[in-house]
Amino acid sequence: MVIKPQYKLWTPGPVAVPRAYLKALDRELVYHREELFGKLLSAVVKRLQQIFVTNQPVYVLTSSGTGAMEAAVANLVSPGDRVIVTHAGKFGERWREINLRFGAYVDELARPYGEAIPPEELERKLKSNDATKCVFATMTETSTGVTNDIRAFGEICYRLNRILIVDAIAGLGVDELQMDAWHVDVVIGGSQKGFACPPGLAFIALSEKAWAQVEKCKNSRYYFDLRQYKKFAEKGQTPWTPAISLFYALDIALTRMTRRGIKKIWQEKAELASFVRRELEKRGYTLFPQRPSNALTVIRMPEGMDGTKIVDYCKQVRKVLLSNGQAELRGKIVRIGHMAPVTKAEMTRVLRYFDEACRRLSRRTV
Repeated sequence: MVIKPQYKLWTPGPVAVPRAYLKALDRELVYHREELFGKLLSAVVKRLQQIFVTNQPVYVLTSSGTGAMEAAVANLVSPGDRVIVTHAGKFGERWREINLRFGAYVDELARPYGEAIPPEELERKLKSNDATKCVFATMTETSTGVTNDIRAFGEICYRLNRILIVDAIAGLGVDELQMDAWHVDVVIGGSQKGFACPPGLAFIALSEKAWAQVEKCKNSRYYFDLRQYKKFAEKGQTPWTPAISLFYALDIALTRMTRRGIKKIWQEKAELASFVRRELEKRGYTLFPQRPSNALTVIRMPEGMDGTKIVDYCKQVRKVLLSNGQAELRGKIVRIGHMAPVTKAEMTRVLRYFDEACRRLSRRTV
């Protein structure tokens, strides 16, 4: 069956993949136990280190980002360990679900959807329980558009000698994150968001402190045993068969990103996000997140307006796919992704389509 999408993705991941990346998928495969793949893997890892802003090795898993989240828990949390899970959205809640499956005692630090986690609350909670080993956080919460203050989290966890594990899947390569300087012990990413590649690859990097915890962890693990990834990396290999074609696309993406420079990318993404927010506010719309990410924009639907119908209109009439809200936010918000390489002109057109949908589907004048 040949599937031909009739729309362009403006969702917060997966995103529209540049043609050059798609073309790379067409190349002949190399053998993953041969030197040529080792050279490719080495080049990819070195460039990923520039995006993570770390001197630590970055490991590439053939999985979705959730696979790397599970790998973090399976390798760092033993049954009965006490952890803090911070969450204010669907993907932060996933940290809770994974930890519970692996037998952790989960202490939650939650805020309502749309709000960021206050660092001072995290510090108070950590000081109240010396037994807490790990803190799980989400940098960019895709379900709400919020970005949390990971720099402050890192300083707190470093000072109190806790391990900070961050899901940076949606924000990596878009929102500023400096793994080493910010004292983040584990950072997780995925290919389908800020890297603008097809889904299927996940990234994980660990500090030396985190590796010490891996060696002590008593959880069962096999496919996601990070000790195996570390061992095979020394030979320029992955422990299991990798998605070789996706490495081709990722290599092109990373080459472009590192040539541009991660600081330049952060600046450009911040400017684009500010432009989008200004344009929406000029038209009378209200943003949903308290502390918005530069990876996506989330609009609160006015009273009486159904976000589901807005998304459907844009898809059917204008051939662009925006994202609805999830769970309790379905119909109440609309999410527009701009984590991929996009221009102000493209964003202006998408915002015009969104505004058109709102005007036509309601009597509200904006």
